Amino acid sequence: MNTSQVIITPGNITKDRKISICVFLSGFSCFAQLYYFQPLLPDLAQEFGLSASHSSLAISFSTLGMVIGLFTAMFVADTIPRKKLISAALLSSAVFSVICSYSPSFFLLVALSTLKGFLLSGATSVSLAYISEEVQPQNKGKITGLYIAGNALGGMGGRVISSYLSSEFSWRVASVSIGVLCALFAISFLIFSPRSVNFKPKRESFKSLIVSNLHLIVSVKLIPFYLIGSLMLGIFVSLYNYLGFYLIKEPFNFPPYLIHYIYFMYLFGVFGSIATAKLTALYNHFKILKTIIALSVAGLLLLYINNFWLVTLGLAIFTFNFFVVHVICNRIVSDYNLQKRSVTISIYLLFYYMGSSIWGSATGVILDHFGWQWFIAGLILLTFILYAIAYKGSKLMGN
Repeated sequence: MNTSQVIITPGNITKDRKISICVFLSGFSCFAQLYYFQPLLPDLAQEFGLSASHSSLAISFSTLGMVIGLFTAMFVADTIPRKKLISAALLSSAVFSVICSYSPSFFLLVALSTLKGFLLSGATSVSLAYISEEVQPQNKGKITGLYIAGNALGGMGGRVISSYLSSEFSWRVASVSIGVLCALFAISFLIFSPRSVNFKPKRESFKSLIVSNLHLIVSVKLIPFYLIGSLMLGIFVSLYNYLGFYLIKEPFNFPPYLIHYIYFMYLFGVFGSIATAKLTALYNHFKILKTIIALSVAGLLLLYINNFWLVTLGLAIFTFNFFVVHVICNRIVSDYNLQKRSVTISIYLLFYYMGSSIWGSATGVILDHFGWQWFIAGLILLTFILYAIAYKGSKLMGN
């Protein structure tokens, strides 16, 4: 079907409105469930007798499940109608969020989190394709933006809600509540989202998919930007994983019920996503990328200072910068080969979530053994490596 020839009718407008609301709920649900354990890590560490780095496995294995799921989705996602796959992914993952709250051991909690991440990948892998296939051309940009806003607000909302409920009741109540909320969103998606009328199933074997796209996986021009997304998310997740452990100790002595306020810093990420569109209209993508990564070092340096407001400022700067870098890398990768856009984005996301899984726990080992100062030093070192990769990547792209 040639979407450029779609006739605008009241029915199409209603359909697009329904899709916009439904994909927002989907985006919110995915990121709320993926990261709601982040502010609960101190609670998990206390209940199960864990170090900070060990408690972070609840997040790392959730994103590892997402990585495995995204890789699997490359072979099966295009055989199942979009609405059915997203609905099943959202509902089943919500059930696992509820089940997580009954875990008698941390090992079982990590296993359930991995399965939850795997299931969530079903929605993440095809939501943009659903928008592309079913929405009128003039509304695609707006509705895609709404979906991404749902991701950002879900990441923030899941953390804030779980942190508040944990401080008032327990982490188990928080997990059940997130699961129930996301189950309601999943049911709403199932009932109200328009069916996938423009979906055409296709099958790809492992051999045909890998062989035909191998040049994109090993492309010297694209690998730097896959690595930037991976490392940047790893640093970002590390900060939010362990900041709560830092703030509840001397010299801050934050009570647990106030920790959830730090997750409102995610709003700076929303601002960063919006600002990227204006920045890229005025300046070269690669110059922005290098400048923003360099400025991220300044944000991290502020986290050395024992002043809550300066720590908050540093976190706000890094959060803003993370979203700018993520959006720019996404654009560079997706624009590299327009015919293979979905493939390059999938590869980017695999690297992206792998970075969260690996670095989110690895940096915690530094915190456990050497303390906050060396932990931040490690993140700054990774940021310098990021700059070097961005510099090399821009040269390879001819900039």
